Amino acid sequence: MCISAIKQWKRILTPKTCYDTMKLDMMVERSNPIHYKIVRFSKPKFCLHAKELYMFHCIKAELFDSKNWRWKLLDEVKLLREESLHRITKVSMNSSLHWLTWRRNLFAFDVKKESYCLFPLPPPVFESNNSKDIKLVEYKKNLIMTCIDKKNNFMEVWIMEDYNEK
Repeated sequence: MCISAIKQWKRILTPKTCYDTMKLDMMVERSNPIHYKIVRFSKPKFCLHAKELYMFHCIKAELFDSKNWRWKLLDEVKLLREESLHRITKVSMNSSLHWLTWRRNLFAFDVKKESYCLFPLPPPVFESNNSKDIKLVEYKKNLIMTCIDKKNNFMEVWIMEDYNEK
């Protein structure tokens, strides 16, 4: 971890797992004094829920907290077998990290509550064909989704008006 403004650095211990890292992201909770959390999602070799093995795949979640300088293993994240987090669509806001998924859902991981939720995109976006380029952004403390349809040359902008109601 490096704070370039004051030219200080401190090594963060790598979590001791034998899993492959899928996603690694950081959220700053406070800047002075600095307090941040790092979430790491990794893919275990097998899912502990054998009877659900064909319906779900499990992701290990770990959280690093700069207050206590430790990694913490969290509950498994269970996603439908065909579901996966998109690699370039993360947005952080409201104490959560957000990703679009390949099945056109929104995955939100709350770093304070150490929990996650998965909910569908608005029906017109969810039901549309895959020709739209969908991106998440944060603008004026709102979660925004842009959908660019290059084929028909137009763009839709969706604003989440009530974050708690999704």
